Amino acid sequence: MSDVTLKGSKDGFSVIIDDSCDFEDAMKQLKNMIVEQTIGTDEDDVIQFTVKTGNRLFDEEQTARVRNIFSKYPQIELVNIESNVILKTESDKLIEDNKFNIETGIIRSGQKVEYQGDILFLGTLHDGSQISTDGSIYLLGEVHGIVQAGYPDNTNAAIIGNLNGGAQYRIADVVEIVTEDNADKFTNYKFAHIDDLHTISVEDLKEFKDVINETRKRTE
Repeated sequence: MSDVTLKGSKDGFSVIIDDSCDFEDAMKQLKNMIVEQTIGTDEDDVIQFTVKTGNRLFDEEQTARVRNIFSKYPQIELVNIESNVILKTESDKLIEDNKFNIETGIIRSGQKVEYQGDILFLGTLHDGSQISTDGSIYLLGEVHGIVQAGYPDNTNAAIIGNLNGGAQYRIADVVEIVTEDNADKFTNYKFAHIDDLHTISVEDLKEFKDVINETRKRTE
């Protein structure tokens, strides 16, 4: 049974390499397969291939070997090398980037608590204290201090929920200081986000989904 199989679709061809096979044997079979595909092919025709390695992750040297084989045949284009697995370092970063934190404690004056990922804040943030994260913050607790979302440059982050009582709201590098003149817009069932003028805008929570989706489209 072949360790390298070919499957066609409307988007091109997929080369599936058995993840339990010997790498050197697979490379020989891959080269033979490519040669067969180029026989009788017009030089102006380019066939696109995606190599799929299953539950095996090629290292840099193995990836370079695959790319080198394809590079020798101008009628063949390697679109991508895909695997079902990722490096542990990439996995750890993915988990870290999607972490959701829950804070139920009291953050006292002079304290600064920092997180990575989104926060559900159920505690008490005293005047003169600060909570900060690189993600979004959902406020259901009592807030009197500084709330920082999207630190340092995540302009897609938002501050959602009970905005009543905070001293400052910060998203990425934008700061909104709460004063007597603007305090009436910082109430419950609101959310703060960075608008297209790069200022902090506060809107009703019912508009959250549409506004955030539009913001993400704008920054992609």
